[in-house]
Amino acid sequence: MNILILGGSNSLLKDGYVQHLEQALAASGPVQVRQLSVGATSTLAAIGRLYDTAGLADVDVILYEYSINDAGHFAWRPDGARSWLLCLHLLIQAAAQLYPRAVLVPLVFAMRRFAPLHVNDPFYQAQTETFAALGLPTIDLRQWFADLFLGRVPDWLYGDEAHYAAPHGTTLIGCEIARRLPRLLQEAAPLEATWARMQAVSPHGSLAMFYVPAAGLAQFASGPVEVRRDANRLMDLTFLRLGAGSALAMRTEMFPLAVYLKSDAQHHDLALTVESEGVNGTVVTATRHADTASFRFICSNLPVPLLFGNTLAVPFGPASFELAMTPPAAPAVRADFDCFGAAAQPPPAPHCDLCGILFVARAA
Repeated sequence: MNILILGGSNSLLKDGYVQHLEQALAASGPVQVRQLSVGATSTLAAIGRLYDTAGLADVDVILYEYSINDAGHFAWRPDGARSWLLCLHLLIQAAAQLYPRAVLVPLVFAMRRFAPLHVNDPFYQAQTETFAALGLPTIDLRQWFADLFLGRVPDWLYGDEAHYAAPHGTTLIGCEIARRLPRLLQEAAPLEATWARMQAVSPHGSLAMFYVPAAGLAQFASGPVEVRRDANRLMDLTFLRLGAGSALAMRTEMFPLAVYLKSDAQHHDLALTVESEGVNGTVVTATRHADTASFRFICSNLPVPLLFGNTLAVPFGPASFELAMTPPAAPAVRADFDCFGAAAQPPPAPHCDLCGILFVARAA
């Protein structure tokens, strides 16, 4: 069985469920697990990782584990479920394009506060109802743990609010997923069929999507820029490094939905300007991820509309777009996203490493 895992930090934990899943499946046959997870971000991260690693060998199943991450980003926002559905729409579109015969299997995890089923969680309801409407073979671990422990989920299951950290808990998760997967793969429809269903039920209509990787962005850059490559145990990234005084600017018929970064300790601030029907203005935003204090680099992304408002679903029309390493001439609003923040002292030689940009537009 060939498995791709698209997930948040629960999919990256040492001695986490992925290790136990692989061990359990290996007992009954050959298994290959390819890890594409990125912690502390949303489903948008999964889209970039899919495109960055396109062309893999045959894929049987894609495990999709972003329920906790997406809840953290969208559940508190007005109409946040609609923004999440846009992410799911684009993820299924990309996955069906790249791996049409694979099966997408959502894993539904829950924050500790929502582990008991009697606690109302509208975002969980929106997610599970959407998965059911799409006919996706969902593994709902919130429901399963509630049934297993008769509604009283034990405190030891969680290491903190958002992570299943106990080894005996992650063993249970990995083994339960391994138990269900073979049957689900026999019964589930492939992604090409899931994509057809998504187009029929999604309120976002028909969207054109185009991911421009680092090498393709270089032609739009000015100043000191360089295409480079770096890797760690989880990923091998090609990126465009913007040096001090450089910029990337373009006028496009599509809207820049997300900017994908390889963030390290030399990152600081970026001036981001958009002129379009739905988003207008300039913000200064941090590109240094908090986890660069512990890791050499972090792969993450900036959802452009969320730097200007509370919804991803803006009019996706033509746009002028600029990323600049120099402060704007006029004072600009500061808008930092998620785990990004400026260092106490700016680095002596700041840069910004771009992995790619995801563009979307309403299809003609």
